[in-house]
Amino acid sequence: MEKDQVTCLKRISIIILTHDRVKYIERLFSTLSNELESFGSPAETIIIDDSGSDETASIATMCEKYKYKFYFFKGSISAKRNFGIQTCSYDVILFIDSDCEVTPGLLYEHISGYAQNNIGGVLGLTNFTGKQNWVWKVVKRTSFLVGFSFAKKMDYAPWGPCTNISFRKDVIEKTGGFRTEFPFDFSGEDVDMGLRINELGYKIKCNPKAIINHHRQTWSNFLKLSRKIFRWGRTDFHILKHHPKLSSLEFPRFSTISLLVVILFVSCKLMGISWEISKFLIIWMLCVPFIEALLRSYRSKKKISDFLFTYLSLWLTFIFELGTIFESLKNRSFLMLYKKLLYGPSQLIFEWEEKVRQSWSFIIGFLIILLLLL
Repeated sequence: MEKDQVTCLKRISIIILTHDRVKYIERLFSTLSNELESFGSPAETIIIDDSGSDETASIATMCEKYKYKFYFFKGSISAKRNFGIQTCSYDVILFIDSDCEVTPGLLYEHISGYAQNNIGGVLGLTNFTGKQNWVWKVVKRTSFLVGFSFAKKMDYAPWGPCTNISFRKDVIEKTGGFRTEFPFDFSGEDVDMGLRINELGYKIKCNPKAIINHHRQTWSNFLKLSRKIFRWGRTDFHILKHHPKLSSLEFPRFSTISLLVVILFVSCKLMGISWEISKFLIIWMLCVPFIEALLRSYRSKKKISDFLFTYLSLWLTFIFELGTIFESLKNRSFLMLYKKLLYGPSQLIFEWEEKVRQSWSFIIGFLIILLLLL
């Protein structure tokens, strides 16, 4: 990389999307202001807001106080990110979520990652802080938090959440920006962007020293979280459709088998056929998560009081899988009934024990049904 390019990459634009989160934004702005004062290089902060009128006025007032650039912009998450990219002045763009807090050294740790030509992005570590209610105790037993800790588990990431990730502006422009053509407010824009940057031959460097603290409270409502997870499942279909090279055969999912059981149950009912076997299959469908939760609790030697959280976490995964199947069938495709996204061989190693445990849950469940039939 030429010397003048290195100098240019010392300057950073920070983009924050806001929507009705004033109580979190004040803390974010305060911690970010402290970090900007100690950074020592050119930087700017751009706020893209689409809150209600009262919230917008409050956020605009706070931006004026901290001398952050404020823009009101209605659109999808991807459209708002693209607007921020078009607005920013500098050549490294850092995305931070509005329910986060900045830790000292964040900006330096991001900038320091761009010492090589092939680095297109830098992914930091997102720590979750605050009170752990029962919803958090459920979600932390799923795989939905894995991406936030990529920075301390690998040297380079296939993608990273936009809670704490930066990109070279010229690299984002080469990708064409965040996708805006999806049929709903796409939530996997960060996954898709990361994959496209890697496909261009650039790497996303992980830096566990670039730390953001994320409030657990915004993950504390079970119904809102379930809707979000269902939407994440829907996005998987579109990501796989746009990145077919990441397609891999999947083990039979609990959701896929459950769908077939429900179809069989309804078909038997409509045709007047004896549906005793279908009733037993429904019982199997209810038993499998219970058996898998028992196996997981026994394997990890957790307290029996943790069993309920583990059991509920399996249903959150089921909601995600239903989202993938729903979007696939809606688009007249059976793709997500037997395919999955595979980011690399290490993913198979990470998932292996879970798949083995799930397979044994299926088998034990069927054995129970056979005993009931005898």
